[in-house]
Amino acid sequence: MHTIGVLNIAGKLRQEYIDSLKKEEYQVVSIEPEQKLDEKIQQVDGIIIFDENQENVGGVCNLILSIKKESQALVWTASKDIPSVNRLVYLQLGVSGNIEQECDPEELRLIIRNSLASERKEKKDTTEEERDIPTLQLNDANQSVSIEGGREVDLTRLEFQILSVLYKNCGKAMSYAELHAAIWGEKQTPSKARIANLIFHLRKKIEKDMMNLQYIKTVRSKGYMLNVSV
Repeated sequence: MHTIGVLNIAGKLRQEYIDSLKKEEYQVVSIEPEQKLDEKIQQVDGIIIFDENQENVGGVCNLILSIKKESQALVWTASKDIPSVNRLVYLQLGVSGNIEQECDPEELRLIIRNSLASERKEKKDTTEEERDIPTLQLNDANQSVSIEGGREVDLTRLEFQILSVLYKNCGKAMSYAELHAAIWGEKQTPSKARIANLIFHLRKKIEKDMMNLQYIKTVRSKGYMLNVSV
């Protein structure tokens, strides 16, 4: 069962809207503005922010940002009438929809239901993508790497060293300086070009498509990150 929070900043969301959501078997809870928001938003799947006459636009924006920062809850704004500029601002901040007084209770129910269903599908797709993260297995004895449990690729000493450093820090962006120090020591002056050249040759050996990199990702202005399942 999904839980929908209703946060009334000014005025109150119409009861027929709440009744319509309950027909979907959603649990509808009230969130008071003075309550600790960070605690309440962890308990809901979505929040409707109601500002009856759009007199608290700044407050609504701050709430949207806070909710998006602290949780995965979806957000909708509701009001008697929402000017087009406000609608655009709210959407840019990440709300899933803007609901006005003319919205039928049944329409609101479908908006909420479809938003939650879409979010659930996105999470499922993300989970499936995570399962499909490519795998690499390093072989210290042969100074090589096995790709996807299949072909084994021989590497030079330096290629194996830099791949080992990335592997130990899998999922973390490693700077050029960090990579250089791990291979050549901290006394030598870091060389971005030296690292980039080494990564280029390593990629040519392990990547299937140099135009669609799977394993070693470039982190702009930072360095490189290994994207594999370990």
